[in-house]
Amino acid sequence: APLNTMGDANAGIQILVTAMGSNALQVAETRKLVDLLLNKKVTFEQIDGSSDADLRNKMWEKSGKRSYPQIFLNGEFWGDLDMIQSLVDNNEFDKTFAAYMTGPTPRNTQQE
Repeated sequence: APLNTMGDANAGIQILVTAMGSNALQVAETRKLVDLLLNKKVTFEQIDGSSDADLRNKMWEKSGKRSYPQIFLNGEFWGDLDMIQSLVDNNEFDKTFAAYMTGPTPRNTQQE
């Protein structure tokens, strides 16, 4: 991802991840976040913080956190796995990310 997409209002969804899986919790949370987004048919770009230190540091500075995974929406820090899971649990995810979904999502079996 080009450095100039950070802060771009049209950048879409970017997820800061790391290919250096030294922390089992970060690896598990990254996999869960990616799987959740794929299941919801959300279009996103993964940015490997271990291969682009300049971009990672800019993203960390923007979020105020030095952890993985992090999700950015149009160049602005949006949250981590817990925040996204909370949106799903409260049936707010589809409304929040509708513009980034490529097709119909699996129906939630719970009554709304």
